[in-house]
Amino acid sequence: MGKTTTGQIVNLLSNDVNRFDQVTMFLHCLWVGPLQAITVTALLWMEIGMSCLAGMAVLIILLLLHSCFGKLFSSLRSKTAALTDDRISTMSEVISGIKTIKMNAWEKSFIDLISRLRRKEISKILKSSYLRGMNLASFFAVSKIMIFVTFITNDLLDNRITASQVFVVVTLFEALRFSNTLYFPMAIEKVSEAIVSIQRIENFLLLDEIPQLNPQLASDGERIVHMNDFTASWDKKSGTPTLQDLFLIARPGELLAVVGPVGAGKSSLLRAVLGELPPSQGQVSVHGRIAYVSQQPWVFSGTVRSNILFWEEI
Repeated sequence: MGKTTTGQIVNLLSNDVNRFDQVTMFLHCLWVGPLQAITVTALLWMEIGMSCLAGMAVLIILLLLHSCFGKLFSSLRSKTAALTDDRISTMSEVISGIKTIKMNAWEKSFIDLISRLRRKEISKILKSSYLRGMNLASFFAVSKIMIFVTFITNDLLDNRITASQVFVVVTLFEALRFSNTLYFPMAIEKVSEAIVSIQRIENFLLLDEIPQLNPQLASDGERIVHMNDFTASWDKKSGTPTLQDLFLIARPGELLAVVGPVGAGKSSLLRAVLGELPPSQGQVSVHGRIAYVSQQPWVFSGTVRSNILFWEEI
């Protein structure tokens, strides 16, 4: 879980999971659109002959173009999601450390940092919006272009066409308007974005689980915590361990204080005792029961007694 952030988890739950609801509404259009196009082509062939192939060629070119748009949507969605993760993670850190930021008058620097992240995110969202605009423009224009190309081709082939045939051809092409020029491009867009969301959720679910590293042992009356040649790191790729070659024995009745500068590993030491920092070398054994009190208060909505006893009886 050290390979992810709170911002990424929030983004997965708020945006990526929502893609499943959107894709289910348009998924069936991927087969309804081509099936309807084949049926309309057969009816047009019986009505005006091979002239209909010119108009359907325009539709095929459009479908191929939308397939390319689908790849662009996937790429933009992947980049946008990564930028959103960074922005939410940064905002969470800023909110949690707002007192320090205000005390040191760092507001301008952090505003600039968040604004840069937001501008990058908006630039990707704008590109996706432009592609959606092109899909919507095709909805209004392509059916007219198909009709125009079909009638021009029919005239070049010197085929005679009646008013009744004109109305039938226009009606059949208009029948393709929603399924192939609106819903089909939207289906490609939603499926492309859903595939990216599935990959992001899969990568999150396949992260290594943190097992119960420090099983609770029976109290021996001599020691509570025993740390022997302990080495661990939050990021193994960094090459520099967070804690290295530690030996620690905490006995009953002792009062111990861990002192050091910021970043020395004081909090990591407590995390290791709690079993939240996996060791790369050595071991930690806990005898009896231990309790952890965070430096940031976390108070339940209840009485002082219930916050101390956690609703347990004495």
